Amino acid sequence: MTESSKPPYSGPSEGITSGVLFLKKPDGAENPVEWYSSKIAGVPFALRNLLTFQRVNIKDLAVFMEDPDEDWKKLFSSISKDSRISHEVVWISNIAQLKEWIQAKSNQVYIFNGSALHDKNYLNKLVNSPPKNDSKFQEGLPINPGNLEEFLLNTQNKSATLKSTRLPENSQTGFPIYIQGAEEAEVRRREDFKTLHEMQVNGSGLNHDSPITRIFSRPASRLLTRMFLNTPISPNQITLLSFFLGLVSAYFFFQGTYWANVIAATLLVISTWVDGADGEIARLKFMETEIGKKLDIYCDNIIHFLIFTAIGIGVFGRTGESINLYLGGLAGVGSLTAFFLLSPVLLNKRSPENQLRQFIEPDLAEKFANRDFIHFLLLVSLIDQMEIFIMVAAIGANLFTGYLVYSRFLKLKPA
Repeated sequence: MTESSKPPYSGPSEGITSGVLFLKKPDGAENPVEWYSSKIAGVPFALRNLLTFQRVNIKDLAVFMEDPDEDWKKLFSSISKDSRISHEVVWISNIAQLKEWIQAKSNQVYIFNGSALHDKNYLNKLVNSPPKNDSKFQEGLPINPGNLEEFLLNTQNKSATLKSTRLPENSQTGFPIYIQGAEEAEVRRREDFKTLHEMQVNGSGLNHDSPITRIFSRPASRLLTRMFLNTPISPNQITLLSFFLGLVSAYFFFQGTYWANVIAATLLVISTWVDGADGEIARLKFMETEIGKKLDIYCDNIIHFLIFTAIGIGVFGRTGESINLYLGGLAGVGSLTAFFLLSPVLLNKRSPENQLRQFIEPDLAEKFANRDFIHFLLLVSLIDQMEIFIMVAAIGANLFTGYLVYSRFLKLKPA
């Protein structure tokens, strides 16, 4: 981030949308630095908006605040040093510099109301594929650069004007566009930070969550997410914690006794809750990485293999029937084979770009590739019917693998 002593712009950048985060001083006696540094779902308010802009591919970024005092340097310094900011962010401190920065751009410039928390799905559709006929995604106000000072600094209430304004057809090469943000996402009082925090946490699930996951797992994982959000614990560390709980669960299943199975199934359910929290933390704190995605999926499937194998050995040790050893092996190998076939699809669909879409309809394979079986496993362990579970797991895992092989064959087969 550069201060106003440096040139406030670096020249036109072809093909890159430009964005300005306009931070106005809060009403009342609120300290502006504390206000915009207040955390929403573990990320400071102003930084969360900038990271959202980056996520939707607005790479040419500036922050505008009229006549900032010395305390503002603390906020901008903390933002510039944040490792999640991957591009230079320019600090503009007066209208003249803002006009100069905008005029130097050959691409579309958006000016975002910094008092609102902007939604990445909305911005992605607005910036990357702006629809022409959907009024929901056409709200904005083209501003004549000559009227910037009056509009940004003197207009008290723009909401009524914005609601009746639509982007013109040629807006992509016209005036800068002011984006007010959703009314319910504006921060006017201290209580609004808590409201927006809850909105972010409650919306941190995945599009392909199954009904069982939404009902039984997400509420528990969100409790853990709230615990982890304001700690330095990283998503990958949470993944490894879930992996460790899975390993302990497999050890208890290996014992084969009733209480060992109940303890193992309970630990596996807790492991699932922790596993849900790592993804929520990563999405909420903009910490998704390729390594994190792979670690999450690989750890899950290693645990599945070990759990199925350990259950087969445990049931064999208790019953003495060798068929359970074979069933455990079949279930383990089937789950591992399914993982190798399905993991490329899961990694692709969990990419940040695909998660920007409002909803990605999961295919049949994805609907079955979840951890819902763990709740069934807990029930079976409580009624002491592990023989039934390992037989169902062996049949189900290999039927699923067969379906994946058949699907892959159909995709490879020429039309």
